[in-house]
Amino acid sequence: MRNIFFGCVILLVFACGLPAQEISAQAEADDSYVVKEDDILTIDVRGEPEYTVKERPVRMDGKISVPMLSDIHASGKTTKQLEEEITEKLKLFVKEPIVQVFVVKVGSHWVTLAGQVVGRTGRYAIGSPSSGSPTTVLEILATAGGLKETAKAKNITIARYVNGREVHFKFNYKDVLKGKNLSQNITLENRDYILVP
Repeated sequence: MRNIFFGCVILLVFACGLPAQEISAQAEADDSYVVKEDDILTIDVRGEPEYTVKERPVRMDGKISVPMLSDIHASGKTTKQLEEEITEKLKLFVKEPIVQVFVVKVGSHWVTLAGQVVGRTGRYAIGSPSSGSPTTVLEILATAGGLKETAKAKNITIARYVNGREVHFKFNYKDVLKGKNLSQNITLENRDYILVP
Protein backbone atom coordinates (compact mmCIF):
# COMPACT_ATOMS: atom_id res chain seq x y z
CA MET A 1 0.00 0.00 0.00
CA ARG A 2 2.85 2.33 0.95
CA ASN A 3 4.61 1.63 -2.38
CA ILE A 4 1.43 2.42 -4.30
CA PHE A 5 1.09 5.71 -2.38
CA PHE A 6 4.66 6.81 -3.14
CA GLY A 7 4.26 5.71 -6.75
CA CYS A 8 1.21 7.95 -7.10
CA VAL A 9 3.05 10.89 -5.49
CA ILE A 10 6.00 10.50 -7.86
CA LEU A 11 3.67 10.30 -10.84
CA LEU A 12 1.79 13.42 -9.70
CA VAL A 13 5.00 15.41 -9.17
CA PHE A 14 6.26 14.34 -12.59
CA ALA A 15 3.02 15.34 -14.32
CA CYS A 16 2.82 18.69 -12.54
CA GLY A 17 6.43 19.41 -13.37
CA LEU A 18 5.92 19.03 -17.08
CA PRO A 19 5.85 22.35 -18.91
CA ALA A 20 2.59 23.13 -20.71
CA GLN A 21 4.51 23.01 -23.98
CA GLU A 22 5.50 19.38 -23.40
CA ILE A 23 1.98 18.43 -22.40
CA SER A 24 0.66 19.97 -25.63
CA ALA A 25 3.35 18.05 -27.50
CA GLN A 26 2.02 14.81 -26.08
CA ALA A 27 -1.50 15.82 -27.06
CA GLU A 28 -0.29 16.51 -30.57
CA ALA A 29 1.54 13.18 -30.86
CA ASP A 30 -1.34 12.02 -33.00
CA ASP A 31 -0.70 9.94 -36.10
CA SER A 32 -3.40 11.82 -38.00
CA TYR A 33 -2.11 15.34 -37.27
CA VAL A 34 -1.07 17.09 -40.49
CA VAL A 35 2.10 19.16 -40.08
CA LYS A 36 1.99 22.80 -41.20
CA GLU A 37 4.45 25.63 -41.69
CA ASP A 38 5.40 27.31 -38.38
CA ASP A 39 4.77 24.14 -36.36
CA ILE A 40 7.57 23.38 -33.91
CA LEU A 41 8.67 19.73 -34.10
CA THR A 42 10.84 17.45 -32.04
CA ILE A 43 12.13 14.43 -33.95
CA ASP A 44 13.39 11.82 -31.51
CA VAL A 45 15.62 9.01 -32.76
CA ARG A 46 15.80 6.59 -29.85
CA GLY A 47 19.31 6.05 -28.57
CA GLU A 48 20.79 8.30 -31.27
CA PRO A 49 21.07 11.85 -29.85
CA GLU A 50 23.20 13.05 -32.78
CA TYR A 51 20.23 12.45 -35.12
CA THR A 52 17.62 13.83 -32.76
CA VAL A 53 16.10 17.26 -33.52
CA LYS A 54 14.68 19.29 -30.65
CA GLU A 55 12.08 22.03 -31.07
CA ARG A 56 12.83 22.99 -34.64
CA PRO A 57 10.32 24.99 -36.74
CA VAL A 58 8.89 23.91 -40.06
CA ARG A 59 9.99 26.66 -42.42
CA MET A 60 7.77 28.61 -44.79
CA ASP A 61 8.90 26.36 -47.65
CA GLY A 62 7.40 23.43 -45.71
CA LYS A 63 10.76 21.84 -44.91
CA ILE A 64 12.64 20.99 -41.73
CA SER A 65 16.36 20.28 -41.37
CA VAL A 66 17.38 16.87 -40.02
CA PRO A 67 21.02 15.90 -39.27
CA MET A 68 22.59 13.82 -42.08
CA LEU A 69 19.37 14.01 -44.11
CA SER A 70 19.49 17.72 -44.94
CA ASP A 71 15.99 19.09 -45.61
CA ILE A 72 12.86 16.94 -45.29
CA HIS A 73 9.54 18.18 -46.64
CA ALA A 74 7.25 18.03 -43.60
CA SER A 75 4.30 20.29 -44.38
CA GLY A 76 1.20 18.46 -45.57
CA LYS A 77 2.29 15.11 -44.12
CA THR A 78 0.95 13.44 -41.01
CA THR A 79 3.35 12.86 -38.14
CA LYS A 80 3.15 9.13 -38.89
CA GLN A 81 4.10 9.67 -42.55
CA LEU A 82 7.00 11.86 -41.45
CA GLU A 83 8.18 9.23 -38.98
CA GLU A 84 8.10 6.55 -41.69
CA GLU A 85 9.99 8.71 -44.21
CA ILE A 86 12.71 9.69 -41.73
CA THR A 87 13.01 6.09 -40.53
CA GLU A 88 13.62 4.85 -44.09
CA LYS A 89 16.22 7.52 -44.82
CA LEU A 90 18.07 6.98 -41.54
CA LYS A 91 18.55 3.29 -42.32
CA LEU A 92 21.58 4.37 -44.35
CA PHE A 93 23.23 5.51 -41.11
CA VAL A 94 21.45 3.75 -38.21
CA LYS A 95 20.57 0.09 -37.81
CA GLU A 96 16.82 -0.28 -37.18
CA PRO A 97 16.13 3.36 -36.23
CA ILE A 98 13.12 4.09 -34.04
CA VAL A 99 11.77 7.55 -34.84
CA GLN A 100 9.04 9.55 -33.12
CA VAL A 101 7.79 12.95 -34.26
CA PHE A 102 6.19 15.26 -31.71
CA VAL A 103 4.46 18.56 -32.42
CA VAL A 104 5.76 20.69 -29.56
CA LYS A 105 3.78 23.73 -30.63
CA VAL A 106 1.15 24.16 -33.29
CA GLY A 107 1.99 27.15 -35.47
CA SER A 108 -0.49 29.91 -36.08
CA HIS A 109 -3.03 29.15 -38.79
CA TRP A 110 -4.23 32.00 -40.98
CA VAL A 111 -5.68 32.88 -44.36
CA THR A 112 -5.39 36.00 -46.49
CA LEU A 113 -8.54 37.82 -47.59
CA ALA A 114 -8.36 40.32 -50.45
CA GLY A 115 -10.81 42.31 -52.54
CA GLN A 116 -14.29 43.73 -52.17
CA VAL A 117 -15.22 43.18 -48.51
CA VAL A 118 -16.82 45.71 -46.17
CA GLY A 119 -14.25 45.32 -43.39
CA ARG A 120 -10.49 44.97 -43.50
CA THR A 121 -8.54 42.82 -45.89
CA GLY A 122 -5.37 40.96 -44.95
CA ARG A 123 -4.63 38.06 -42.63
CA TYR A 124 -7.30 36.38 -40.53
CA ALA A 125 -6.60 33.75 -37.90
CA ILE A 126 -8.44 30.46 -38.38
CA GLY A 127 -8.88 27.27 -36.41
CA SER A 128 -6.99 24.30 -37.80
CA PRO A 129 -9.17 21.46 -39.18
CA SER A 130 -7.52 19.01 -36.76
CA SER A 131 -8.24 21.23 -33.75
CA GLY A 132 -11.97 20.52 -33.83
CA SER A 133 -12.77 24.19 -34.55
CA PRO A 134 -12.36 24.62 -38.31
CA THR A 135 -13.26 27.85 -40.13
CA THR A 136 -15.30 28.02 -43.35
CA VAL A 137 -15.25 30.54 -46.20
CA LEU A 138 -18.60 32.02 -45.13
CA GLU A 139 -17.36 32.53 -41.58
CA ILE A 140 -14.33 34.52 -42.75
CA LEU A 141 -16.47 36.67 -45.07
CA ALA A 142 -18.91 37.30 -42.22
CA THR A 143 -16.00 38.26 -39.93
CA ALA A 144 -14.94 40.77 -42.58
CA GLY A 145 -18.40 42.36 -42.50
CA GLY A 146 -19.72 40.78 -45.70
CA LEU A 147 -19.25 41.91 -49.28
CA LYS A 148 -19.40 45.37 -50.82
CA GLU A 149 -22.26 46.06 -53.22
CA THR A 150 -19.74 46.22 -56.07
CA ALA A 151 -18.36 42.72 -55.33
CA LYS A 152 -18.83 39.92 -57.83
CA ALA A 153 -20.38 37.65 -55.23
CA LYS A 154 -20.74 34.67 -57.57
CA ASN A 155 -17.06 34.54 -58.52
CA ILE A 156 -15.10 34.34 -55.27
CA THR A 157 -11.96 32.22 -55.53
CA ILE A 158 -10.03 30.34 -52.85
CA ALA A 159 -6.45 29.50 -53.81
CA ARG A 160 -4.59 26.72 -52.00
CA TYR A 161 -1.23 25.05 -52.48
CA VAL A 162 -1.48 21.26 -52.56
CA ASN A 163 1.76 19.31 -53.04
CA GLY A 164 3.43 22.36 -54.58
CA ARG A 165 0.56 23.09 -57.00
CA GLU A 166 -1.91 25.94 -56.76
CA VAL A 167 -5.49 24.66 -56.70
CA HIS A 168 -8.52 26.95 -57.05
CA PHE A 169 -11.97 26.53 -55.48
CA LYS A 170 -14.96 28.61 -56.56
CA PHE A 171 -17.41 30.10 -54.08
CA ASN A 172 -20.81 31.58 -54.93
CA TYR A 173 -21.69 33.78 -51.97
CA LYS A 174 -25.30 34.30 -53.03
CA ASP A 175 -25.97 30.58 -53.45
CA VAL A 176 -24.57 29.71 -50.04
CA LEU A 177 -26.62 32.43 -48.34
CA LYS A 178 -29.72 30.85 -49.92
CA GLY A 179 -28.69 27.40 -48.69
CA LYS A 180 -27.72 26.15 -52.16
CA ASN A 181 -24.56 24.22 -53.10
CA LEU A 182 -23.31 24.26 -49.53
CA SER A 183 -20.45 21.92 -50.41
CA GLN A 184 -18.59 24.94 -51.81
CA ASN A 185 -18.46 26.42 -48.30
CA ILE A 186 -15.22 24.54 -47.70
CA THR A 187 -13.16 24.35 -44.54
CA LEU A 188 -10.25 26.73 -44.87
CA GLU A 189 -6.69 25.53 -44.46
CA ASN A 190 -3.53 27.25 -43.36
CA ARG A 191 -2.28 29.87 -45.88
CA ASP A 192 -5.38 29.76 -48.10
CA TYR A 193 -5.92 32.92 -50.17
CA ILE A 194 -9.46 34.25 -50.67
CA LEU A 195 -10.10 36.72 -53.47
CA VAL A 196 -13.38 38.63 -53.71
CA PRO A 197 -13.38 40.35 -57.14
